[in-house]
Amino acid sequence: MSSPEAPPQEGYGDAGDLLADVGEETAKLRDIAARIVALDEDAELPDEVIQEAMTALTRLYTVKFQVGERWSPFTDSQMVPATSVMIMTTAMCRAVNVELFELGMWQAWSGA
Repeated sequence: MSSPEAPPQEGYGDAGDLLADVGEETAKLRDIAARIVALDEDAELPDEVIQEAMTALTRLYTVKFQVGERWSPFTDSQMVPATSVMIMTTAMCRAVNVELFELGMWQAWSGA
């Protein structure tokens, strides 16, 4: 987990408050969608756009989870291979300095 000296990141808290503003994240996704539509047909999707979309989608899913909604992040018609989930989960945990053991403990404690 993050070190005690690290300043808290904006949008995150342990006070029981929602971890994101739904309106703000939805506006970000609309902006991202507009930027994608504006790209030339053969243009490569910039990594930063993918990162911004993942961030907004993760925050929105988190709020849904916090208010008690439990549904698969993937539609039945577009299932994702387990390897893809493991790659993404590993990258996300590394990005926020969370070890797999910590994730397992959180799942056990939270009932997730």
